[in-house]
Amino acid sequence: MVNPNEIPDDLGFICPQCSFKTTHSHVIQCASCKTILNFVRASNNEEKLVFNVNKCSHCIGTIEDEWEIEPIYQGDSYI
Repeated sequence: MVNPNEIPDDLGFICPQCSFKTTHSHVIQCASCKTILNFVRASNNEEKLVFNVNKCSHCIGTIEDEWEIEPIYQGDSYI
C-alpha cells in the first residue's frame, strides 16, 4: 500500500524493499509506463544508473524489447 502523504521520488512510488535495492543496484525501467522491470546488481564503487527500455511487455512490447536497455544519465553524472 502507498502512503497518501508520501511524495513520489524520481522512480515514482516504490515499496521500501525495492527502494533499498535502488541504493545497491541499477534499475531497469520502462520509458513508456515508468514501471520498474528489474534490478541489476552493481558493485559498491559503481554509480547506480537507471536503464530504460522503450516499451515493456505491459505496453505491448515484447520480452525481447526488455533486454535492449539504454542508460539514462542524470546531469550530475557528468560533473
